[in-house]
Amino acid sequence: MKATNIQIGKSYEVTVGRGTTIVKVLSINPKTGAWICETLNGKDITIGDAKRFLKATGDDKGKGKGKGKKQETPESPVIARLTPESFVKKTADPEKLEPLLKAVKEAEKKLRASRNALHHGLIDQDKVNEFAAKYEEALAALRVAGGKAGSGGRCLGQMSGLDAAYKVLIEAGEPMNAKQICDQAVEKGYWEPQGATPDATLSSAILTEMKKKGDDSRFERVGKGLFAARK
Repeated sequence: MKATNIQIGKSYEVTVGRGTTIVKVLSINPKTGAWICETLNGKDITIGDAKRFLKATGDDKGKGKGKGKKQETPESPVIARLTPESFVKKTADPEKLEPLLKAVKEAEKKLRASRNALHHGLIDQDKVNEFAAKYEEALAALRVAGGKAGSGGRCLGQMSGLDAAYKVLIEAGEPMNAKQICDQAVEKGYWEPQGATPDATLSSAILTEMKKKGDDSRFERVGKGLFAARK
């Protein structure tokens, strides 16, 4: 669907992994322009790509904690211009996009480095959050100008598949298989896979990190097809 056709308060059928589900659009992230939605079972999901919206369902009653929420009115020009409509541009000036894209790549490098530093206990989560906020700001500026960051199985403004898998396992506190990890990462908006078999891709990536890093890997295999976050 076109971003301009997606409305707050409406329900839509969207793609999730290899399947589909129904969500209700609750609001828009002012930094990234992503749609913050709620599934029929009351779980939050963030969607950054308008192409994932397949069609309106006509069921706007909603369910769960999103029911009865009112749309917040933007209070500043910055928030007002960072809506999905602002991201729909027919043309973009390459000269303007080049420095913005460079800024996104630089911010992404720093964010990745901060996550590695956090993993080794060199910095705390607050510092990582600062780098994440700067990355989102750079990405939003690029998208407003009509640009788009590379995909490669990463949700815009979010994290890589391995980072998403590690976060899911940390939050779960128990072993999970690749399919469960993948579904949770997509549902929570941490990761947006691109391939036809994202769970197989994720499993392969986890095993590769375990083989390369050994005891320094963030993951460990605790059973047949089961992974856990290394303590």
